[in-house]
Amino acid sequence: MAQIVEKTGDPASRHRHSDIVKFPVRIGAFLVLLSLSAHLFLDERTSVALASITLALIGGAYIGFGAADGHPRVFWAELAVALLFGLAAFLGLIWHWAFLPLGLALHALWDILHHKSRRLASVPNWIPFCVSFDLLAAAFFILLYGVF
Repeated sequence: MAQIVEKTGDPASRHRHSDIVKFPVRIGAFLVLLSLSAHLFLDERTSVALASITLALIGGAYIGFGAADGHPRVFWAELAVALLFGLAAFLGLIWHWAFLPLGLALHALWDILHHKSRRLASVPNWIPFCVSFDLLAAAFFILLYGVF
């Protein structure tokens, strides 16, 4: 909590982000249900395309944190890893859907590595939420494409 106020300088932001900090798995699960339920109504090709776009966007989220960090090494590291997530999204689109849940699971690991890291970009205290979203979405896609 203090980290969010410290980064933004805005005590009101504590209220806006408090639910994410208090209930990260619940909020992650809710957003997975909300955002991924559309996949149930799409044909598989369109669903895979949407999932690929989602993974690429999620993977690119850290580029902004890397730029805000102010250290070129951190920015280039974040950009390189984001490109790897983009590659996983592309491979999931053109080759096999399994790259999508794999990319999401690896993104959860990338989230965990940022938690209290001093060598990577400084990020908001949303890590538990992001990890839960990534892992639940990965499981969703495995069930959707692999089982049903």
